[in-house]
Amino acid sequence: MLSLVRSIPDQLEYGWKAAGAVVQGIPKGLPSILVVCGMGGSGVSGDLIRGLLLHTSPVPIEVVKDYTLPGWIKNQAFAVLISYSGDTEEALALWEALTERGVQRLAITSVGKLKELAEAESVPTVTVPSGIPPRAAVGYLFAPLLRLVDYWNLYPEAEQELTATLELLRSRMSEWEKETEKLAQSLKDHFPIIHSLDQRFAAVAYRLVCQLNENAKVLAHAHVYSEMNHNEIMGFEGGVDENIALVVLDPGDEFIHHRNRKRARIVDRILPSSIPRLVIHAEGESLLDRFFSLLVKGDLLSVFLAELRGVDPLPVASIDRLKKELS
Repeated sequence: MLSLVRSIPDQLEYGWKAAGAVVQGIPKGLPSILVVCGMGGSGVSGDLIRGLLLHTSPVPIEVVKDYTLPGWIKNQAFAVLISYSGDTEEALALWEALTERGVQRLAITSVGKLKELAEAESVPTVTVPSGIPPRAAVGYLFAPLLRLVDYWNLYPEAEQELTATLELLRSRMSEWEKETEKLAQSLKDHFPIIHSLDQRFAAVAYRLVCQLNENAKVLAHAHVYSEMNHNEIMGFEGGVDENIALVVLDPGDEFIHHRNRKRARIVDRILPSSIPRLVIHAEGESLLDRFFSLLVKGDLLSVFLAELRGVDPLPVASIDRLKKELS
């Protein structure tokens, strides 16, 4: 799994290039809404693109992780269906619903039924390499979305920023491995509560929860500023389990509302001093840099925590059992 985390910059580069010719076949006019459909390690790319454009996109972005399409998604929308395996049953159910409503689509997949359906209906499709866990293919699956919003001029600086992000990830990977290996030692035998200091980075916090679940086989929880100040903060008054550890994702002052920085300082004083605090700092210049520096650090942390716990990060036995019993 470590080698797969190291491959994220190569995946991003591949996905960007693979999507180039494909998006040219998509109407240039902006849709009423961009809908990203996908589950688990595939669907998280939708969360990431929504967070990245949350403050800037004139087009709403909705992420659907279910069997059922919201009723207000009509044929003026544009949908991206992401299923790395191509056989995710929720994604296939949404494909049918989108077909019935006449919604234009883009498919991102490696193999499977989704690819077959897309090819049969001449739907534009970005095909990525197969053979790795979906959660490890985040670069392959996210970059085509980035290429699409660049094509629509919703993120006109995308190509320039991606080039810089690739350089950042490649140049800093070895140092981040050292940093996160130490963080994993501090997190061992603790229940991680993850706080994102900015709403846009909620997707990165959620990604870290999922990576800790699947790779390290531990439960984790995430919340975001300033919403957690209105509810979760009270939960600590009921008594704190000695195994809790706080993990703060810090995007940096220029990417945080100044009131949230002040809130975080106050919360640090309010929460019991017995709770260990771990801070993961974003790096780079752009928002894309900050997103992927935190994401990669989180992925590395989950792999090193798995190693410390003596578990194999690759198998997902409970998910496999669930799918088998559903079939």
